[in-house]
Amino acid sequence: MSDFHEHVGFSAPDPAELNELFPGYEIEGLIATGGMGAVYCAIQKSLDRTVALKILPQEFSKDAAFCAGFEAEAKAMARLNHPNLIGVYDFGEVGGMLFIIMEYVPGKSIYHSAHGQAINPGEVIRLVTGVCNGLAHAHENGIIHRDIKPSNILLDLNAQPKIGDFGLARPIERKVEEGEEIFGTPGYTAPEVVNTPNAVDYRADIFSVGILLHELLTGKLPSADRRPPSAISKCDSRFDVIVRRATHVNPAGRYSSAAEMAKDLAVIANSSGSRVTRPAAPGTPGHPGPRVAAPLMPRRPVRVKKSSNSSFFLIILLLAAAGYGAYVYLNKLPLPPKSGITNPPKAIPVTPGPGTNEPDSTTDPEPGSEPQPEPEIHPNSRPKTAPEASLQTNSDSEPEVTPEKITPAPPKYDVAALFARARKIMQERARPYVSDHDANLKANFADFEKALKRQARKAEYGRDALEKAVDRRIEEWKAAGVFIIPKDTDEYLAEIPEVADTFATYLKKETAIDEALQKALAPFSGTYVQGMELQVGRLKADNDVAAIELIEKEIASIKESPDYFINLMTGKSTGSAE
Repeated sequence: MSDFHEHVGFSAPDPAELNELFPGYEIEGLIATGGMGAVYCAIQKSLDRTVALKILPQEFSKDAAFCAGFEAEAKAMARLNHPNLIGVYDFGEVGGMLFIIMEYVPGKSIYHSAHGQAINPGEVIRLVTGVCNGLAHAHENGIIHRDIKPSNILLDLNAQPKIGDFGLARPIERKVEEGEEIFGTPGYTAPEVVNTPNAVDYRADIFSVGILLHELLTGKLPSADRRPPSAISKCDSRFDVIVRRATHVNPAGRYSSAAEMAKDLAVIANSSGSRVTRPAAPGTPGHPGPRVAAPLMPRRPVRVKKSSNSSFFLIILLLAAAGYGAYVYLNKLPLPPKSGITNPPKAIPVTPGPGTNEPDSTTDPEPGSEPQPEPEIHPNSRPKTAPEASLQTNSDSEPEVTPEKITPAPPKYDVAALFARARKIMQERARPYVSDHDANLKANFADFEKALKRQARKAEYGRDALEKAVDRRIEEWKAAGVFIIPKDTDEYLAEIPEVADTFATYLKKETAIDEALQKALAPFSGTYVQGMELQVGRLKADNDVAAIELIEKEIASIKESPDYFINLMTGKSTGSAE
């Protein structure tokens, strides 16, 4: 990758177009679309089975590295066969688009079924155990998922969890490609994915499952509430131990396998009487028939039985409160009008025009009020028109109502954490180039200092004053802590031709040093943009408009101004997720 990735808006092909490209399938309709492609429901004619067809944008097929990784991952995933994993049937390229054909799961994801609410612990054990079993099978076959989160776990019609979206999955032996470490989801991603991406193994998935377990038990991510699950939702304290071990900062402190984590969950289920059982298979006795996915059971509030005496006194208090409220309400009602006119219109006084001495006949003075003097009319004053008078004298008019400003919904996705992680990764990779850039600037400034002092010593007139002026200015520039040649100097130095030439020479060298850094960081900016665009594609599936706008603003800033990315890499700017 050697340049910026241009963001290409993905337009999902019409099902009729795909029918021509896939003669062995009947494309029934579009399921979902986003920046990462589109998913269709299709019928495989030869086997008469429903499948999911995912099409990727054409720009991905033009990236040789992406195609190689896509093929390796698809082949590895096709070897997997487990009830808690979405199966992969085929993959390839057609019409300039990469595609993958997968098992069709008609249900919703755990995210759409349980987001923001605590689930019954027995149901949590059943779901997370299924996820652990599916991951254990994938790990045994050398596949790391690397993006376990609620939206990537679908629930079939029997509410069985199935892990999908292996878009970040890769064989354990395959090294991390350029920019891959940016991807993932803040809040669920293990620390080593950011800090040491080349050392990531299956224990990164166990970390994410621990986060998932905490979220299902409490309705919150650990990053939002650092307390153990039992302190938040009053669940069994043994869950705290499992979450703490699964999410240990050091991978060595986590479970040695997903299967081991599932065993600890089973211990809680067996001792509490909430055994993890699978629903009966369709067509067998005891099966209730098709049902809607994700019948997750929210925690029931504890009902407190009150005594009969307490109920009696409570009723008395409620009746008294109701009587008092009725009394207050009736006394606040307005008195009925004496005449049939409920709100008689008030006459609007009109200011008399020039030469008019008669008083306004439309209003009567209030009883007991003093007669008001006639307003003095100046010859040069402009008479007020009726509309002007009404606007100024009608104090009973309705005030103008300003519509309330609608506050946009905050992003559900942690964009600030994404930026922090991605920038840290890219800064680490750019560090050698930035260090060389800083060293070259410092050396150029030292050469500039020597040349300037040499020119001062060669001056025929006023040499002592010039040397003192040069020394003073150089010390001021050094005191700023940045070895950058100032673009403008004082008039005294600028009047000396030799000194002005020295400035121009070393400013030109400084510009060349900056351009060299910009050229070296261009591939990194392309990787950074690609990672952000992939995140936008993922967030479109969740319709997280606020998060998408923030990320697209970051992408636009980099594409419009290369200096923006350079400032991020050199620490001159931290950017903003606001």
